[in-house]
Amino acid sequence: MSKLLILDIFCALIADAVWGLAYVIPNLLPDYTAVEITFGRYFVYGIFSVVMLLLQKQRSRRIMNTSVWKNAFVFSFCGNIGYYFFLVLSIKLTGAAIAALIIGMLPITTSLYGNFINHEFSFKKLIWPVFIVIMGILILNYALLNESTDTFNIYGVIYGLIALCLWTWYAIFNARFLKENSEITSQMWSTITGTTTLCLIPFFVLVIKIIMPDSLMLFKLINHGNIVFKFWCTAVILGIVVSWVGTVFWNRASNTLPISLAGQITVGETVFGLTYSFIIEGRLPHVIELISVTIIITGILYYIQTINCLNGDDEKYNVKDEKSR
Repeated sequence: MSKLLILDIFCALIADAVWGLAYVIPNLLPDYTAVEITFGRYFVYGIFSVVMLLLQKQRSRRIMNTSVWKNAFVFSFCGNIGYYFFLVLSIKLTGAAIAALIIGMLPITTSLYGNFINHEFSFKKLIWPVFIVIMGILILNYALLNESTDTFNIYGVIYGLIALCLWTWYAIFNARFLKENSEITSQMWSTITGTTTLCLIPFFVLVIKIIMPDSLMLFKLINHGNIVFKFWCTAVILGIVVSWVGTVFWNRASNTLPISLAGQITVGETVFGLTYSFIIEGRLPHVIELISVTIIITGILYYIQTINCLNGDDEKYNVKDEKSR
């Protein structure tokens, strides 16, 4: 395995580790809804990105054009605001357990669709590692789904699938955009998409207030007091660390890794999230949780090994081809 591949995988794992914080940090704010926490997160992410953009305005002017801004708005909607909006609708209608099971398929949909779009590797070679990861994800969600009392709702499932499709599309075409625009760094692209996310927040607020008016009380976010201070401190962590920093590392990884591999590694977000939960709760994982995580990690390692073997075969073929010439 090359040092560059190891570095890229490490960047993807850092993104997972940072994103995993989003699983536990909201639990520090029991007085606020998920929508209010998300508003705070993306508001801080947007403001921070605007500041970063102003600090780098001379450099940004050289790469900014109408096409870049258009793409940034689309990616901001699919990867941030739009994705979360449909996820919230899914949770509201069909419950967190079923929604989590649907979104838990992200590593699989991203990997398979990404490989289909980019024609990176033969599907026949990848079927077993993908199957292993799928089994791990299903087992991981089994206990949650089995204990759930949520009512099945077809519209909730549809909204969950829309959220799944949005982020799958985002992951694949965001990576393609970065590869085709190498002059835009991972840091700069995180800043640009954060800026466009801020522009989309008013529309998000408007729609939420129409559909779920009680889920977003803006006056709660501007009152004085320790609780509000704690809210904004948490929003700063979510906005700057989880959103901005996490996106920087994800951009770096997806810019160079095969998207089929990067997609598989996104399952690390769930694994890290569970690990943080175990630490906070002061408990060891249940047997079924431990088994599922072990299966997932095994599948990813198998996936990496398979890709290395395929790349090695390609290199040998190229060497033989050059010698024959």
